[in-house]
Amino acid sequence: MKPYNKEFVFQVMKKYNELINEGTSGNYRIVKNVVEENLQGYMYENKEQYDISVIQLLKDNVSLMRLSPKEIESSYETIKFAKGKVGIVGLGIGYVVQEIAKKNSVEEVTVYEISEDVIELYNQNFTKNEKIKIIKGDAFKAENQKFDFFYVDIYEYKLTSKVVKDYKIFNELHEIEEYSFWGLEHFLLSCKYEDIVWVYIPENWISMSKKIYESLDSSGYIKTYRPLEENKVREILMQFKEVLNADM
Repeated sequence: MKPYNKEFVFQVMKKYNELINEGTSGNYRIVKNVVEENLQGYMYENKEQYDISVIQLLKDNVSLMRLSPKEIESSYETIKFAKGKVGIVGLGIGYVVQEIAKKNSVEEVTVYEISEDVIELYNQNFTKNEKIKIIKGDAFKAENQKFDFFYVDIYEYKLTSKVVKDYKIFNELHEIEEYSFWGLEHFLLSCKYEDIVWVYIPENWISMSKKIYESLDSSGYIKTYRPLEENKVREILMQFKEVLNADM
């Protein structure tokens, strides 16, 4: 049933609450707030009540991300599918990076992070790991590398046409075997069959979406599943169609 298992999610949140401390670097801050409600899940409407401390990364007091059920559930398949030499765009608080680096099937993790302050906050909480290499700079201007798995997590829980633009840029910049981005499964599962049938969809996208749908269904959360806005999804799918079908 993972990742849609409350016990699993709470174990992760508790573990990282113990690992990560509040702190400040420049105009970025890590804070912990006790949240009793409005902890939305990934792809479903969550009405459960909680009483747990949630870690948040803020910039100028605006929340960029938080280690909530939504973050844990939405990154589960990404962590599971990561292998070999992995590239990640966006360090965040370090949860995804740390979990991917633990895998025996992962040789090394290269993380592109443009903010020196975010890197500093990460270094305040995690010891050096030989498998993890953090590159401070613009990921869109990085040197060419070869990756078995590449993940982009810079969209602040929003689906926009930037995911298509970035897909094209990073696949031209690097040699990438499998590519993923935050919200991929929700995007694909929101597509209409009559639209998506004409688009060449990468195999790992299909597998990731299928597995998380099966977990959502078996957990019972499927009852409150909420697809993304239809017109926006179709617009982005048609943009992907031009890029993906051209790669066939």
